[in-house]
Amino acid sequence: MTETAGASSATTSRPGAAVELIDVVKDYSGHRALSGVSLSIAPGEFVALLGPSGCGKTTALRALSGLELVNGGSILIDGQDVVDVPVNKRDIGMVFQSYSLFPHLTSLENVEFGLRMRAVPTAERRRRAAESLELVGLGHLAGRYAHQLSGGQQQRIALARALVTRPRVLLLDEPLSALDAKVRVQLRDEIRRIQTELGITTLFVTHDQEEALAVADRVAVM
Repeated sequence: MTETAGASSATTSRPGAAVELIDVVKDYSGHRALSGVSLSIAPGEFVALLGPSGCGKTTALRALSGLELVNGGSILIDGQDVVDVPVNKRDIGMVFQSYSLFPHLTSLENVEFGLRMRAVPTAERRRRAAESLELVGLGHLAGRYAHQLSGGQQQRIALARALVTRPRVLLLDEPLSALDAKVRVQLRDEIRRIQTELGITTLFVTHDQEEALAVADRVAVM
């Protein structure tokens, strides 16, 4: 894996966690998807993971999140090996390519879902969900359902949902690829603004070189 410079680093405080993948290996039925992948991300840094389809970048992201079990290597978050730590204990937020919103829930209810699963009291989770919606500029759409939102709005809701639990690491798996070009640029800039404001450690998977260079502090190429 090689690296190059991207956008300028954030100057705000950085409460994000340090992340390190060390010689990570992942096999699927005899096929090696990851072969000794290593990557270090500083607290609060925004790193883009760039590569063609099938190179293993999404697998690396899922391994970091805990959605994929690895066959070898170490995954460290603030120096702690989390290979055997379940997904819900890794303090990670994740946004997928598909919006994955619950169609029967409003925007506010979608955002607060993770807090509900953590048994956060109703008043607090409503307040935090509303704050998260304001952060992505959609506070006025709190009562809308997914079918009443555009693709860009749905992805913003997904981002708000990932951030509402106040994770120290944010993982983005090609979050812009399903959007048209104009909306992609707008949301790309919005993601960078929010990341800078929060100082959250971020790994952004993409196959688009221009997108990677525009949004990230560093670009890691697979």
